[in-house]
Amino acid sequence: MPRLQPWIDAVAADPAAMLFVVAVVLVIVISAGVALASRRRRRDGEHEGVVLVPAPESPGQVAIAPWVEEGRHLFTLWQERIERLGELQSRLAAMAEEIEQLKTQAGAQAARIDELRAENLRLGQEGEALLMERDQLRAILARIGELIRQATEARPGDAAGGATPTAAP
Repeated sequence: MPRLQPWIDAVAADPAAMLFVVAVVLVIVISAGVALASRRRRRDGEHEGVVLVPAPESPGQVAIAPWVEEGRHLFTLWQERIERLGELQSRLAAMAEEIEQLKTQAGAQAARIDELRAENLRLGQEGEALLMERDQLRAILARIGELIRQATEARPGDAAGGATPTAAP
């Protein structure tokens, strides 16, 4: 108590501080009274199985009724929006999973495309090598054909028969 005495003296000396303390005490008392009354009303309604709504006793309570109804309407609206948000979140999660699957498939397809490009390059190189080999074989066949043509040509001294043609290098 000796520690509180200087504080109490300072509050008692200032009328504004005194009004503030009284206002705080009144707010606490009113809040406690409202809480106890609503608790009692709920308890009484639970015992009877029905929640009783008291008749308005003053014009202030009648003016509050539309606000209460609007509050209920807004609460219901927000509940619906929250449910919709949950649904949208689940759809978003499903879409994210599908995107991941598509990314995986795209990666596999890109790898397959790279494999096919490498195979195409290898086959192109093999094709070029085969074309070069074909051209060489054609050149050899052309040379063989030329040699055969030269061998089968009749030469003036060869009509008697004995001499065989020689191949030129």
